[in-house]
Amino acid sequence: MKKIGIASAVLTLGLTAACGGGSASSSEDGVLKFGAVLAHTTLDPDLLPLAQMSSYVSPLYDSLTFLASDESVQPLLATEWETDEDDDGPYLDMTLREELSFSDETPFTADTVITNVERSQEVEGSTNAGDLAGTTVEAIDTHQVRFRNEDGVGALPRLLAGPAGMMISDRAIEDGTDLTEEAAGIGPFTLTNIQPNRVVYTASEDYWDEEAAGTETLEIQYMADDAKLNAIRSGELDLTILPQKMVPSAEDAGYETEHSLGAENYTFSFNTELEPFDDERVREAVSLSLDQQAICDGLLEGECVPTGQFFSAGSNAYNPDIELENFPFDMDRAQELITEAGAEGAEVEIVTVAGNQVFEQLATMVQGQLDEIGLDVSVTPVAPPQVVSRFTAEKDVAMAFGATGNAYDPSVTLTRYGLVDGLYNPGGLEEPEVEELAREALLETDQEKRTEIYQEISGLFDASGLVTSVLTPESVYVISPDVEGWESPWAPSYPSFRGLSN
Repeated sequence: MKKIGIASAVLTLGLTAACGGGSASSSEDGVLKFGAVLAHTTLDPDLLPLAQMSSYVSPLYDSLTFLASDESVQPLLATEWETDEDDDGPYLDMTLREELSFSDETPFTADTVITNVERSQEVEGSTNAGDLAGTTVEAIDTHQVRFRNEDGVGALPRLLAGPAGMMISDRAIEDGTDLTEEAAGIGPFTLTNIQPNRVVYTASEDYWDEEAAGTETLEIQYMADDAKLNAIRSGELDLTILPQKMVPSAEDAGYETEHSLGAENYTFSFNTELEPFDDERVREAVSLSLDQQAICDGLLEGECVPTGQFFSAGSNAYNPDIELENFPFDMDRAQELITEAGAEGAEVEIVTVAGNQVFEQLATMVQGQLDEIGLDVSVTPVAPPQVVSRFTAEKDVAMAFGATGNAYDPSVTLTRYGLVDGLYNPGGLEEPEVEELAREALLETDQEKRTEIYQEISGLFDASGLVTSVLTPESVYVISPDVEGWESPWAPSYPSFRGLSN
């Protein structure tokens, strides 16, 4: 049996101070104010429209595991875990933290885990159902559970660090409590109130990790990018992701900034059943026409890494030995391929997210390159749900641009964008070697070996394939001088507030 957890102990995830200096701040003592990149829509862990919204629920709901900034899996409500295989297939055994209760005095037990997994799989609109598809769980004893999945349990330790692993009170689930604006978890904070674009939390009393809530009050506020720097200066915010154009001003003013690559990869996806991308020569021509380094320099002033592979440069699944060899820049060859394919003048519509300035600018830059090689290209910015709907459901557009990688386990990103049955593979293009390695990665339970498999997969996508990778952007956090304990998370929109103080 392979043990991959850490022995039970009170886990302190707070870190040493990561900032200092800067201008005078009017921040309130004991109040930590974070500027979010998205407005909250619900506090129900099973109904988050985007996984990046988990920052609103993680203060309220401990998950079974915790994904640290280096992508290592650490204990939280589960203190240790082991994997093995028997006649019924692979399984994952988790030992649960004892003597914990929810705010409604319901004890946290193996039955809690079973009830939560069933809810995640069955509640209408669940955004965790896909992560837990095919997974069963049973109680071994009061504080030990066994997970099974015939496809493998290798992804579960990481998946259970996210919303799919956040534990809700059994009683709240059984009573049908509306969790969109109420909370029923075990977490370092409790819910104080919800205001337009703002959620306020108070440190929990008698929480099992005494150092997790380093501040008495936590406020998470959605704010337009253009207002964030002034909000930091005035003390309205203590910590936020800052747009690139504001970074020099923040640094000149003496504020601490932290640059982080994170897990996002900017990519174009193709519907390989629609013309002209049913011809692999046209897909290759698109890739050859993109100068990733020039786009990086022109769009984000070099604050990014050009990528020539499936996973982002800030992810452990990124293969550092591959640069742009699979996605070279060659306009002459791109024009030749368009001519060979008889695709000159073919109409191409690119859909992207409206209101995201960087996305719209990048799509427009690519439009110019594709026009130059002989295609007739238009860009259509639409609301995020429409991007998904038009590309994956209506299937009336052959090219979509977005950011991949915002998933707790690389298997999720690969399934969505790179496998034959993936949501963002509406044409069903199959890469047999990728499919085989994907199955192998799910069965593998050693996290380092899994990383090696995903690094191999990352380099298997080439210019004629399903996606064209462009770049991984840097995220820049600006931090008030009074904040202590900050460390950049594994992905830009997944901050941990554990141990942070102000």
